[in-house]
Amino acid sequence: MRSAKITTSIGTLLLSVPFTMVAFTPVALAETERESAARTLVEPAYPIWLAQAKAWTTDMQLMKAMTEHAIGGLAAQLPADCDVARMKRDICGIKLFNVPSSSMSPSVRENEMIAAQVLDYKPVRRGDIIVHKARFQGGDETVALTRIIGLPGETVKMRDGHVFINEEKMITAATGQLIKEEFVSGEVYTETTPEGRSYATLLSPKMPQGVVNDFGPVTLPEDSYFVLGDNRHSSVDSRYPHDFNGDGLVRKESILGVALSVLVSKDPDRVGKQL
Repeated sequence: MRSAKITTSIGTLLLSVPFTMVAFTPVALAETERESAARTLVEPAYPIWLAQAKAWTTDMQLMKAMTEHAIGGLAAQLPADCDVARMKRDICGIKLFNVPSSSMSPSVRENEMIAAQVLDYKPVRRGDIIVHKARFQGGDETVALTRIIGLPGETVKMRDGHVFINEEKMITAATGQLIKEEFVSGEVYTETTPEGRSYATLLSPKMPQGVVNDFGPVTLPEDSYFVLGDNRHSSVDSRYPHDFNGDGLVRKESILGVALSVLVSKDPDRVGKQL
């Protein structure tokens, strides 16, 4: 099984972008300000990000299209009060991360670059993908990517791969979609939280030895979260307490940000995807 260790992107370039006030409605104006803010961050740095993610292309038309999709996906997730001035001042709480693991596939793929937002700007909800500090198998502290499943104070268990929150079963449904790539393969399922949030998970055609499908129940302490990787048969997460943070949980103070969107991918169709 592979852990969801990720690395931060080096350097963020900011460039002044002219912004002209016109007679939009308040909602349209806010949307335009967020797009301008996202463009300020993304546009000047995008060629560098492509190179960092090993997704460089000499097709300038394709690069331009990917840049616009990255801007659009990020703009839709930015805080309503994020404008160009705030983006220059504190980047609106945005952090950039490179993902070298497939443990969150199919939601986030290996080598993609994503944008995340610090908790001062965005509260944590069940179903969020979070970037957080973690220790795997007692090693040095690193950075990981997982999805929040259980919230503080809740009782979580798993039976035959199905998740229960306070005895309420989270619904899973087969999509019929199959993924077959060099290092990632399996059937895609949709998992739905008690609040109605849905996301994709991946199950291998043959469950590898050692995968935990039955766990708990465990009641979560204050400021502690139960997390899982979307690639359920290839993720080190809360099911493996001895290998993951010593107790399998993620503390609130360890969370670096909530994932927002895909900025760079070797698959151009995934650029701009909201997470």
